[in-house]
Amino acid sequence: MQEALPENEGHEDSVVNKNEDTTGGNQKPGKYFYYDVPHSEETGIWIPVSVPPMSGGGHEEWNRGTSLEGGFLPDQDMGWDQFFGENKELTMWDVVSEMLVAARGKVNAIASGNIHSYGISWVSSHLLEQAWKEMAQTLTEANFGNIKEILEAEPPRWLPDSSASACMLCNVRFHPIMCSRHHCRFCGGIFCNYCSKGRSLLPPKFRKSNPERVCDVCCVRLESIQSYLMDQVSRAAQLPTRDLTDLSTLRSWLNFPWGQSMEYEIYKAANIVKCYVKVCSGTQEKSIPDSILRNAKGLAIFTVAKVGAMVTYNIGTGIVIARRQDGSWSPPSAISSFGIGWGAQVGGELTDFIIVLRNTSAVRTFSGNGHLSLGGGLSAAAANFGRAAEAGIRAGDGGCAASYTYSCSKGAFVGCSLEGSLVTTRARENARFYGNSSITALDILLGSMPGPPAASILYHALSCLYEKVERLC
Repeated sequence: MQEALPENEGHEDSVVNKNEDTTGGNQKPGKYFYYDVPHSEETGIWIPVSVPPMSGGGHEEWNRGTSLEGGFLPDQDMGWDQFFGENKELTMWDVVSEMLVAARGKVNAIASGNIHSYGISWVSSHLLEQAWKEMAQTLTEANFGNIKEILEAEPPRWLPDSSASACMLCNVRFHPIMCSRHHCRFCGGIFCNYCSKGRSLLPPKFRKSNPERVCDVCCVRLESIQSYLMDQVSRAAQLPTRDLTDLSTLRSWLNFPWGQSMEYEIYKAANIVKCYVKVCSGTQEKSIPDSILRNAKGLAIFTVAKVGAMVTYNIGTGIVIARRQDGSWSPPSAISSFGIGWGAQVGGELTDFIIVLRNTSAVRTFSGNGHLSLGGGLSAAAANFGRAAEAGIRAGDGGCAASYTYSCSKGAFVGCSLEGSLVTTRARENARFYGNSSITALDILLGSMPGPPAASILYHALSCLYEKVERLC
């Protein structure tokens, strides 16, 4: 693998000074550590991108330029020529030093009560202004160049496991159980679990839509482009490939209770909504009242499988989506449901639920980490027939609120039971879908995020549903 060598090649290429704290931890001064024997090939020595060789000159200059001990800074204003000499070139450290001189003199003048006795020459002020403008422009250009370099990065060639017996950041030796090896997906280096806990979206050429494991240094480098990558390479930014809900596709015949991806949950929700529109067109007594549906602040759409005799168990997944004041819909948030029931019942059924969230409190209930639902009722299903509409109360860490539920069951089941279920937010699936590990269900449902292109099929189904409701009104 051909790697571009840094400019300071030949100056301790494989040594990192611990005074230059690259990991952000507390390091002991004057200590050095070496990488294990580098992996050599005909193309040269591999140099990790995350921990480039560095020289100590910059830090020494900073320590020397900002030290306030030993009387380094004079009490009075000195001209640029007096302070630096006639032929010395002006640097950023000189600008910072002059600013400290000015600040200290200003403080001394104010403390002595003689403000007018202190002043900075017009030349110094002009030079400071020009220096700050040049520095701001340089930093802007440097940041733009750095972001462009990261966006155009190519997938690296991973180092073999034999290339390092210790983490390349903290130097902890690897152990098969206590400290395992992990490759950084961005630089290809080998790190321990503690130094590679971050997950980041990778540039377009990596062809990865999920956040991938990266080392701590690469996680910081990639932070500046995460918002751009969320809009370009994340799963939420892709148009749906499963966009048919008619009988020409097998997946439209039966909604599986457990969806492995948000894409399938979106498809399943769209299929449930379209089936509801078809079924309720001829059986108005089994449908959700139009007045309730029209004023809904959100919908929870999911499929649950229930099986058992006397004691039944149910499990399922789905999505929650909130309706905004302008009539648009929020991005979807993934949920899962686990429950148990007891009563005179036997059989198994697959039930599609549409829960109408009648107010913002109900939306907040579903945006929490989890909430509990208790209730009882009569259930019967034979083949594709078995529909019911009922009200219920849900409570959890997001709040407590009433909801209105429509269900459509398939299978062979009959009984009367007391049911209890726990509905939780699938935070990990939300993070994978939107490409942001810190995103919460509250941000998704009640924030200002735009609707993702991947949910366009669901938005179309909801649009058809509400067109029907408005038409009937």
